Amino acid sequence: MQTTDATPLWLARETVADRLAAAPGVVCCLDFDGTLAPIVDDPDAAAMPPGVRERLVALRDCESVRGAVVSGRELADLRERVGVGGIAYAGNHGIERRIDGGRSVAPDARLSADAVSRVCDRLGDRLAHVPGVAIEDKGLTATVHVRNVPDERVPEVGRVVGETVEEVMTTGDAALEIRDGKAIREIRPDVEWDKGRAVAQLAEEAPDGWLPLYVGDDVTDEDAFEALREHDGGLGVLVGERETAANYRIERQRDVVELLELVVDAQCE
Repeated sequence: MQTTDATPLWLARETVADRLAAAPGVVCCLDFDGTLAPIVDDPDAAAMPPGVRERLVALRDCESVRGAVVSGRELADLRERVGVGGIAYAGNHGIERRIDGGRSVAPDARLSADAVSRVCDRLGDRLAHVPGVAIEDKGLTATVHVRNVPDERVPEVGRVVGETVEEVMTTGDAALEIRDGKAIREIRPDVEWDKGRAVAQLAEEAPDGWLPLYVGDDVTDEDAFEALREHDGGLGVLVGERETAANYRIERQRDVVELLELVVDAQCE
């Protein structure tokens, strides 16, 4: 991964605002957990603050902006939590998408659904004794949450996940992979689809010259930041601070509303 010292957005606010205003349009792609919604201990409790929702609706109503939410969450869950029509959604890290009312699934991903389900069933038994662990079967992918697991037990969870995935793959034809995120282990079909490919496709489908923007906080968002580095002039904004392929960073999730306001001011006024 090509990393940089991402520039704090407040230091480059005028530069970014000028680029947004100079573009004929913006493809505004946003992660959900940790970006549109604060990170919470219970993933089922995640919700967008009213100010974020208002600006997302404003972007949806702007003719020169195409909005999209790109998340590791299952598509149906993501759409229900965001609840804004007229924008694109990419769930399960882009494996399933809904654009203009039509749903599509990445080729070959469906073939792994049964294997993912078997992994979840076995992990439910094998990790039942570990306090705080949560296993989320998302149909095409699965997430093992370790945010509430004692630190000294997290390596045990990772070992059991790895052994179980390997075991399931040796007894079937499906190929799976494990990816790490913030306090999670993601189990996915081993197909060439991730947030980066989803964002790249959304950018390619936009009119010529439109500026792609991606905002995210998780390690899994680095795929999208990398994709924008390959796209001439794309902007990546990290929420938080770490080594990243993003161009800019903002410190906290609550700063996302100000970033969205920059896009609104540049394109919708």
